[in-house]
Amino acid sequence: MNDLKHLLLLMIFPERTWQKMDKAPCATQTFLNQFLYPLMGMTAVVVFLSYFFHDITLSRALQLAIIEFVKFFGGFYALVYVMKYFSTYLLEVLQPESRIKHFVGYNLGLYMLFDICISIIRFFIDVPAIVDFLPLLLAYVIWNSQKYMDIPEEKSILYVVATTILFLAIPLTIQKTLYFLMPGLI
Repeated sequence: MNDLKHLLLLMIFPERTWQKMDKAPCATQTFLNQFLYPLMGMTAVVVFLSYFFHDITLSRALQLAIIEFVKFFGGFYALVYVMKYFSTYLLEVLQPESRIKHFVGYNLGLYMLFDICISIIRFFIDVPAIVDFLPLLLAYVIWNSQKYMDIPEEKSILYVVATTILFLAIPLTIQKTLYFLMPGLI
């Protein structure tokens, strides 16, 4: 429950929340098992619910739910790997893997929360396509995470731009690849 509170506070007071999380470390495995993986499952369930609200087949709803889960599950581990490499070799900041996992987990959690909200709203009303750009708010949260990630000031722009692009591009690439590989989804 504390992780969900942190996730919601990241949208409102990101810098203060990152500082608060820096002072109160938690076990990485507990964070993953009790917060991040269930949130991934919840995004898949919300996508599956489109079967009941839209005119799609059960197999298509299952495919979409699987793609949504794999997009974030694979995206998490790909982002942890890329962020560790990016942090160490390009930003020249040595980070413990647990800090990187928490950073990736919370930012990806925000992305999942945006996806959940957009999907639920689309069940009931037509929303403009501009709503699909809501995950760009991650740039604001990433900008405020610089102290948490110990980023040198001269590399702050590189950090914010590259990290935002990575967080948006990696899950989307996984999703598009799965669309291409699953029959009937292109």
